[in-house]
Amino acid sequence: MKTVLITGCSSGFGRGMVDEFLRCGWQVISTMRHADQRRELLAEPLEKYGNRLTILTLDVTDPAQREAVVKYVRQKGDLDCLVNNAGDRFFGPLEDLSEAQLRRQMEVNFYGPTLLTRALLPEIRTAQGTIIFVSSTFGYTGFPLTSAYCASKYALEGLAESLYYELKPHGVHVALIEPGASHTNFGHDPGWAEGDSEVYQLQMQNYHLLKERLRAKSPNNTIQVARQAVALAEGRSRRLRVRVGCDATLVYFFQRLVPDGIRLPLSDLFYRRIFFRRPA
Repeated sequence: MKTVLITGCSSGFGRGMVDEFLRCGWQVISTMRHADQRRELLAEPLEKYGNRLTILTLDVTDPAQREAVVKYVRQKGDLDCLVNNAGDRFFGPLEDLSEAQLRRQMEVNFYGPTLLTRALLPEIRTAQGTIIFVSSTFGYTGFPLTSAYCASKYALEGLAESLYYELKPHGVHVALIEPGASHTNFGHDPGWAEGDSEVYQLQMQNYHLLKERLRAKSPNNTIQVARQAVALAEGRSRRLRVRVGCDATLVYFFQRLVPDGIRLPLSDLFYRRIFFRRPA
C-alpha cells in the first residue's frame, strides 16, 4: 500500500485530498497545526478508514515539528508522495505589511515546504515517488494588494520547476497544482496588512468588496484539486503544471501568449476600474 504525506489538512484542499487518497486505497499521513486539539476535523475518515489514516501535528515553520514528522516517516519506512499544501496569506499594500507579516508569508508558503521537501527527499527518491506543491493563479500573475502572497507563490513555482529537472533523472516526479478562485475556507478570513495608510483606503475598500463577490460566485474546486493530486501521485498524469478552474486557465494563457506591450496596459486599465471605483 502506498503512502502519502499531506500538509495543511484542517480544511480546504488538504482536507479534500485526505478523503480522496483514502478512497483510492492510500495510506495517508495527515498533518496540521495543533492536531491533538483538532482531531475531530478528521473524525469521519478516522472512523471509516481506521489505521490507514495517521494524524500528526505539524507547523511547517517549526523545525522541531518538521523533524518529528520526518522521524516518523523514516521509522515507518516508506513515502511515495509528499503534498505540500499548507499555506498562509497576507493581503494589503506592501507599505502597510509589517516585517513580521512578510517573513511569516515566506516562512509558511516557501521556506517551510522547501525544508520539509529537502528532509524527505531520500525517502521520496527511494520510492521513485512524487512531490506536489499546491500553488495558485497568483504563482504566475501579479495582483494589486497581494504582492507578498504572489511573491511566495512565484518562489514556489521556481523551486518546483527547478526540482522537476533536478529530480527527474532520479525517478522523482515534481508537479504544481495551480487552482483558481475557489470557495474554500482558505480565503475567507485572510490576514490583512497591519498598517492603515490613508492613500490606499479606496483600493482596500474595493478589495474587500471584490473578495466578497468572488467568494459568493466562485466554485468549490476541492474535489477537482484532490483528484488531480491523486492522478499525479499514481502516475496517471506527468505534467509539471496542472491548472484547476477556468479562470486559472484563462489567466495563464493571457499571461503567456499576450505580449507585455498589450497585456500590461490592459491589466492596468482593468485593475484601475476595480480598485479605484468610487462608492455610488
